[in-house]
Amino acid sequence: MTSEKRSMNSSAVVVALLLLPLVVAADEPSSAGGGTAPRVVVEKKNGQSTRIVTESELSIRVEVAPKATKNCQATMSTRFEQRNTTARVDGTIETADCTACSGEYTIVVRIRDESGETKTLEFVGSWQRADGKPVEFTTDYPIGENVDLLGVRSKGLHCLCADAPAADAPQREE
Repeated sequence: MTSEKRSMNSSAVVVALLLLPLVVAADEPSSAGGGTAPRVVVEKKNGQSTRIVTESELSIRVEVAPKATKNCQATMSTRFEQRNTTARVDGTIETADCTACSGEYTIVVRIRDESGETKTLEFVGSWQRADGKPVEFTTDYPIGENVDLLGVRSKGLHCLCADAPAADAPQREE
């Protein structure tokens, strides 16, 4: 009786495998709608378990619009003073090209040490604003002990507009 059960189970599996593509195809969208026909994969492991996988190819196209940015013209003015082992720098960054913008700059500090040797120290900074007001900052930069502060200047001031530049903005006629 066990051999009869085995042959009936085998027959049922074969019939199910023959009907499966029809059931899966009925469940999938037709290839006439622009998609590809589904593919059915049947895997048998150790003669005991059966794994059935359906696959369909799907193509998606995504277009990302480039971020509208523009370099802007920024100016920086600085004031400085020595405070023992630090150089205090007060600065103002202004730009008239756009309202919302951000950027980077480098502060260059020149010092003279005890031996009379002149050294240059560089510090990188960044800024950001969301309105049309000037950006003001006060920063203390470490310069070391027993040194004289000779000067401070800025270099490499870069500005990038986050909004539409003021010159390109549509103007209203009255």
